[in-house]
Amino acid sequence: MRIWSYMNFFFFLWISVTEVQPLFASTSKASNQEDLSSRNYQLKALFKLSGIENSLENIESVVDMSANINKKVLRPGQVELSRRIMTKAFSSKKFYHRLKSPFIENHKPQYLRLAVQWYQSALGKKILRLESEVNDPLNRPAMKEFTKKLLDSLPGKARMRLVERIESSAHVTEAAKTLFLEYVRLIHPFNKKVDTKEPYKNLKALKVNITEPIREVVLRRMLFSYRDIRNKDLEKYARFLSSSAGQWFSQAKLKGIKKGIKKASYKAGLIQLRLLKEIDSGGPAYPLLREMVPLGQRYLLIGRRDPFRPLVNKWGLVGSSIIDKPRPLIRLFGGELKSIPPLALPVFVKIKNQYPKLYKKLKKFQSLFNDREALEKLKDKEYSKAIKNYRNALKKSSDIKMEVSHLQIEYDAIRMTGIILKKKQAFAMFEVGKTGYAVKKGDLVGPYFGTVKEIKDGQVIVVEKFRDYLGNILKNQKIIHFSRLNSMSASSSL
Repeated sequence: MRIWSYMNFFFFLWISVTEVQPLFASTSKASNQEDLSSRNYQLKALFKLSGIENSLENIESVVDMSANINKKVLRPGQVELSRRIMTKAFSSKKFYHRLKSPFIENHKPQYLRLAVQWYQSALGKKILRLESEVNDPLNRPAMKEFTKKLLDSLPGKARMRLVERIESSAHVTEAAKTLFLEYVRLIHPFNKKVDTKEPYKNLKALKVNITEPIREVVLRRMLFSYRDIRNKDLEKYARFLSSSAGQWFSQAKLKGIKKGIKKASYKAGLIQLRLLKEIDSGGPAYPLLREMVPLGQRYLLIGRRDPFRPLVNKWGLVGSSIIDKPRPLIRLFGGELKSIPPLALPVFVKIKNQYPKLYKKLKKFQSLFNDREALEKLKDKEYSKAIKNYRNALKKSSDIKMEVSHLQIEYDAIRMTGIILKKKQAFAMFEVGKTGYAVKKGDLVGPYFGTVKEIKDGQVIVVEKFRDYLGNILKNQKIIHFSRLNSMSASSSL
């Protein structure tokens, strides 16, 4: 035994001296790779079996059916406009990628296996198929007829309790409400029926009041989908959804949907801004309007007479639809400031350290423009003043002078002539005019205080950091290439 102990001691001593990795380390690494491969395989199976790629289509269908529950903020025709803008801004592929991320971030192997088993079962496949069929426009007449019969003969209490349990556990209403409210925000500047002096004045109330009407639409859709399914089978479905595995699946799906909608809504806001500018320009071509807006709404948006409307009727001359009254203030909730270039992060740090009053003002407005509800409560004059003051503060910030080196100039004025290694550290050799400079990792290069991140393989990677008006940190990467002609080219990637 003692000899064996000595042998173990010298074995581990040899490993520590020679820096050789023990056999179990490579085994552990291989095991991790196998676990990752297994996880990805199981997730891929779940996404395919559960039809999760149809999630956006499903909630869009709910919103489309819910559009007439509050005609002051969203009408059926306007759903199509909102959908077109969001689709142009954010592809379904990108939305699907966002939708999947919570499943990866909160991976639960035991729940994943159970969810896959459910959707592999005959009942799971049948329910999923029936839930998808309700989106088919060809089924709309049958659903309308079914809804009429519901008014005359309500389902039994047991069945209603089951369907309500499923609706609550699946979070369909919450997902549809999120999309509905984003459509309301997106369509608001084009909707003349809303009081634009205080836009979204009742948005808080709308969030609450809209829940039950949307829930009723969801319940009717479910009752129609499950019309040929027995209660005991619905009980099995309800038990799965309320189980730990079912809740993990439903909550991850809801989180992914919300992440996708949030990202799509932000990018759609940029298209909304372009569309508003094009309408305000007076045309006459309106290329974006023609691409985005359905035929029946184009003339309403530009305020001109519809050519299909008769000039005269039995009462006489039909008046023009052009509105002579001054247009109310259109709020873009920060979109007015997007034309101002973001602030280089080192400049912001200097403001924080040396200009406390300006820093305090920037933080105050950052907080305000990140609070949609606070902006909605502002009166027109208050809102205009906030935009003006924040714009002035941002412009003043961009005028702050910084000490710069000889290499903090436009990239085109710099030539990269080579890379050398000195004591295992890489240096890039640059020339400005006839003067040479050695640059290492961490040095500043370029007009926007870019930092050298890496020097290797005949190129230098420079990362520039900025801060936008909402306080978001943006990164821009420049890759400086060495050429045989001793000339330098820089490519950028976001």
